Amino acid sequence: MGGLVIDIYIGFMVRWLILFWRAEASRGWPTVAGSIVRCYFEECGVGGDYVILQYKYKASFERHRGEIRKPYIYPNYADAFVRHHSEDTEIKIRVNPKDPTRSFPIIGR
Repeated sequence: MGGLVIDIYIGFMVRWLILFWRAEASRGWPTVAGSIVRCYFEECGVGGDYVILQYKYKASFERHRGEIRKPYIYPNYADAFVRHHSEDTEIKIRVNPKDPTRSFPIIGR
């Protein structure tokens, strides 16, 4: 049972570090308006659970979509995040000026 608990925390830390790294790497990118397509909680089991946030935006006169997976250890925090980020909510998206298909949403951590 101890191994199953440890993998949740390790999975959380790895996912959180990836999310943090992507947020920092995109810090200098210009922002555009976007909106949330879908936000839902997914129970992964091994490695911890996460919220999937799907969004859309327009850059360089083209429509694009993106997705992030935000890790959570406690389901009640994930549920609060999902309730706060409902469908069609407007958000700011950082877009890579060299490759508009690469993006990162500006959301609360």
